[in-house]
Amino acid sequence: MEEVRALVANDPRIYREVIAAALRELRPLVEVVVAEPEELDREVERVRPHLVICNQATAIVRGGGCLCWVVLYPDGEDRAEVGGAGVVGGAARLLTGVGVADLLSVMDETELLCRAS
Repeated sequence: MEEVRALVANDPRIYREVIAAALRELRPLVEVVVAEPEELDREVERVRPHLVICNQATAIVRGGGCLCWVVLYPDGEDRAEVGGAGVVGGAARLLTGVGVADLLSVMDETELLCRAS
């Protein structure tokens, strides 16, 4: 069975580092890769992540570059948009007041989808 991979490429950098550290600590079986937001498309193609966490989902991310994606703080609001090929019905859903527990929940959903496919 293939290892589940997450790509974290959001700003600010400290948020990116905290999210990656939390995923590594709390989901040790997940491979976590960190990238600068400007390198998102290149890293999606290189890493082939199952989950992408970013500030802006590119056409590659939204077009099936991963099973699930999370866009943090769209339009500067305290929420996240969750979507992707693995999301039921393909429709994005919104999470308000997003925290680490929410990201872990999405990671767990992604892991289940990955293992089922």
